[in-house]
Amino acid sequence: MTAISRGSLGATLVLVVSVAALSTIVVDLNGLAPAGLSPGASEKATFHAVPAYDYSTLRESIIYGRASLGETRRAMTERDPASLSNTIHALYLMRWHRGVVHLLNGMWDNDQEKYPELAWDLIVKRPARIALASTLNRIRIIKTESQLEFIRIHRDDPHEFNRAQVAIALGYNGDPQDLEYLRAMGDGVNHYVAQSAVTALSLFGGEQARRTLSELEEKHRGNPRGVLIKQLLREAYDWPPFKPVIPSR
Repeated sequence: MTAISRGSLGATLVLVVSVAALSTIVVDLNGLAPAGLSPGASEKATFHAVPAYDYSTLRESIIYGRASLGETRRAMTERDPASLSNTIHALYLMRWHRGVVHLLNGMWDNDQEKYPELAWDLIVKRPARIALASTLNRIRIIKTESQLEFIRIHRDDPHEFNRAQVAIALGYNGDPQDLEYLRAMGDGVNHYVAQSAVTALSLFGGEQARRTLSELEEKHRGNPRGVLIKQLLREAYDWPPFKPVIPSR
């Protein structure tokens, strides 16, 4: 199989919504330290004046499950931390490709010798590593305690983009114990984290998450957050249910 099946298209469309939600976040690189280091220990990343590749096209190929291993490796050279992190989330859709799974494991193990061209200075930092932990957790399913622990220890990270990545990761994981956290983040004052948390609730699935999202929509009805939640409810949960109009006689 070299592309996503038609039955997976709905999940793919929700993924596109989550990528779009996160891509609006402005990242302060000085606050994104490598995992395990304090924010002050990070160095500024050096951006290329001209991107080495067409990363939007590479990301699209990944989202639709048709990227080659070479294209996937090129996508991991991207210099924009937000886009790189979102592409790592999308690599779940390439789980059928053994080479991509080996690449993800190598990134988690920091195997720079095998994959020297990757943007390692960004991959070792929290946003990308949270996304990586999430993708590996979804692919492996079992024996992912270290990935889940890494995600959850950053729930109260001081940087909004890291908290946004945590929210998306917990939404994909779908553990009911995280619903209250996502509710709180979705109801919070930080616009970016709230946007990501309600998107995460749309990825979560199940009646509890749908009810949580509905309650947030009711509370925020009439403002932009409420509009987004209403859209997510319709796309992810087909809610509210369609009520046919019965013509009067």
